[in-house]
Amino acid sequence: MVSVRQDWRAVALGLGILAAAAAGAANAGVIYQSATNSGADSGDYILSSNNLIGAEFSVTSSTVVTAIGAQFGNPFDPDPGTIFGAIVPVASLSDFPAGSSADLASISLADVVFSAPNPGDLMVALSAPVTLAAGSYAVIFGSGQFGATGFAALGDENNPVGSPVTIQSAFSPGWASLGDPGVRIVVDGVPEPASWGLMIAGFGGMGALLRRRKTALSAA
Repeated sequence: MVSVRQDWRAVALGLGILAAAAAGAANAGVIYQSATNSGADSGDYILSSNNLIGAEFSVTSSTVVTAIGAQFGNPFDPDPGTIFGAIVPVASLSDFPAGSSADLASISLADVVFSAPNPGDLMVALSAPVTLAAGSYAVIFGSGQFGATGFAALGDENNPVGSPVTIQSAFSPGWASLGDPGVRIVVDGVPEPASWGLMIAGFGGMGALLRRRKTALSAA
């Protein structure tokens, strides 16, 4: 017969695994930001079909990205229309995205079209979450692609986090360094699959305990 002490040990183990997974979930949120919001509203960089701007970031393990955003400045128009945000791969943080800046759809891993009429931080959910393998990527904002036809403005007086790599299309099909670390671009993510594996293991352990108790009681 299974002892009460053994039961409680199994319960404690299962709860411990669940707690570890929950701790990972509690840490879900910002996985990258090029700068923190200083509160200054300056829309010095206009996003348009001719001027795309982005920031590069890396992840060290498989990560699910759910939203992207930025600190937008005053667009000088109460109805500026829509812009797009897209995630594209880069070989490393020292490289530009492969391909033309005029055809991001050919390399985009995830994208979203939205309006940014008000100054301040704005986060938008991707059209569908994307799982990024360990590596380097860029978040690009602009217009004229993915059905976006408007414009917006990015502020540039924020507080850099580390040494952010910012890029722009520079009114050409190619890419160039923006070289302004004050542009704030943000990426949100959820726990790595390993965390969910812990949670599944926790539920599995609790289920095994219940089955063992039922078998022991039936044999009694």
